[in-house]
Amino acid sequence: MHMDPALYKAAAEGNIEAFKENEQHLDLLVTPIKNTILHIHVASSSTSVKSSTKFVEQVLDFCPSLLSQVNAKGETPLHVAAKCGNTAMVEVLMTRAKAEPHDGELESGVGDVATCRKMLRMTDDEGNTALHEAVRNEYIGVVKLLTKEDPDFSYWKNDSCETPLYIAAERGSCKIVAEILETCTSAAHEGPDGKTALHAAVISDDLGATRKMLEKKRILTKETDQYGWTPLHYAAYYGNALIVQLLLNYDLSSVYIAERERKMTVLHMAACQGHVNIMRKIVLYCPDSRQQVDIRGWNVLHFAMLSLSVKQLNNLVKEHWLINNNLMNGKDVKGNTPLHVFAACRPDSFSRFIREVREGKYVAVNRQNYSVRDILLHGSSELKQEILELAKVLDSGPYRRGVVRVHGKWDNGFVARVDKAKESHLVVATLIATVTFSAAFTVPGGYKREKEQDQGTAVLIRTAAFQAFIITDAIAMTLSLTSVFVHFIISSNPNDFPYLFKYAFTLTLFAMGTMVISFVAGTHALLSPSLGLALAIGLIGLGFFVLVLRVLVRIGSEDYN
Repeated sequence: MHMDPALYKAAAEGNIEAFKENEQHLDLLVTPIKNTILHIHVASSSTSVKSSTKFVEQVLDFCPSLLSQVNAKGETPLHVAAKCGNTAMVEVLMTRAKAEPHDGELESGVGDVATCRKMLRMTDDEGNTALHEAVRNEYIGVVKLLTKEDPDFSYWKNDSCETPLYIAAERGSCKIVAEILETCTSAAHEGPDGKTALHAAVISDDLGATRKMLEKKRILTKETDQYGWTPLHYAAYYGNALIVQLLLNYDLSSVYIAERERKMTVLHMAACQGHVNIMRKIVLYCPDSRQQVDIRGWNVLHFAMLSLSVKQLNNLVKEHWLINNNLMNGKDVKGNTPLHVFAACRPDSFSRFIREVREGKYVAVNRQNYSVRDILLHGSSELKQEILELAKVLDSGPYRRGVVRVHGKWDNGFVARVDKAKESHLVVATLIATVTFSAAFTVPGGYKREKEQDQGTAVLIRTAAFQAFIITDAIAMTLSLTSVFVHFIISSNPNDFPYLFKYAFTLTLFAMGTMVISFVAGTHALLSPSLGLALAIGLIGLGFFVLVLRVLVRIGSEDYN
């Protein structure tokens, strides 16, 4: 029979009087989703601990079967109490279970403890025990009670392949990880996709949980998930330097393990995402790891050419203990050296990169018979496309940030955006050049008309404000005309415009700034007799820089988020 609203309210409030007429059939009194009065009361926090305990004991005196009766989700009252973090109720339910007669179904239990452990090990329709629910909701008090009561149970994975230990590590719950490892004698550590709890602790960037896992389950350092990634792979890929250091202290052999799909090692992972400090750390511990290559024959320097800045690369190649000539000359399966890769994706930066590179390294050819110099002059569409594919951000799989993180914004999307924006940028640059050119010949204050030696010169030529006006006007015109020229070059060399566009944009931006200063200086020269008005106009004009700064800060914060 279904429960009416009055009885539902009585169950939540712990009013036992409302149920005395039905005390022989309380197990039949359920809501449409099969919640009993015990489920309802356990989920409610509207009563004191003392009165709540008394209500539960009275209900179970009337109908003991409610202790293990499940709702439509397969949840017992203990599941609900653990999910709500109701520590007192968890303790009451376990105490009551111990008082129930032993049904002989648990070989590991003895006497009244067996019934309690049976209840603790019951799973809902998703395979979750009460401990799964307590861990998922991070209720450390409930976790302590449950693990202490049944420390020998392994708590295997649920239908989502998650063990309580994995869930705790995934959520970065260091205290719960420590509690499970300290109390449970054989806690299972499996997770989805072949991951372990150590993988989860590393991915969640929880140094404390990682340390606890290593102290108790050191063997997990070599465990790989379905993609062949060890915990050290994830730490290097996501740039968790402290965790990398910790994992290296416990086990160096995992440095040499290559993942399954692309045969990339831990050093490749650090290099492909630009984590130069982690690269140094790995090579310091395992120098010969530099010689390993992935499935395409790329060594660590091939990846570094894409992900590191020019300054980082210049510093890197000077560290001969880290990068040697063999790596610089190393060819992949298509014959491309690291310099081929750099020239293909960053030709505009090549002149600033390793100025001490010998001429011989420029003439090394790949299987298409292209040297580095050839790629610098003519490009390499095939190698560019390969790099763009590697840089794609993925929705699934381990390479969520792409196989490589290309330094800067070199990608097809950027090229397309530039192609759309270049016309409007050219219009802005041309407009600034036109306005500043005109302003130079229609100067504030006009010209001297008297027939003297300085006839035709500006009236205000001697004032500092006018001099500032004319100088900044000239600067703005020069910058904007240079930007127009760069756009002209872009139109004749469309393959280079993503790189030239940045220069044109910077020139136009500075031209705007100097034009504003020119305006402020010119108006000050005209309005100097009225100092208050001149200052007001000046402040209004200089407000341009404040507004621009706010816009840039807002853009930066949006990108960060």
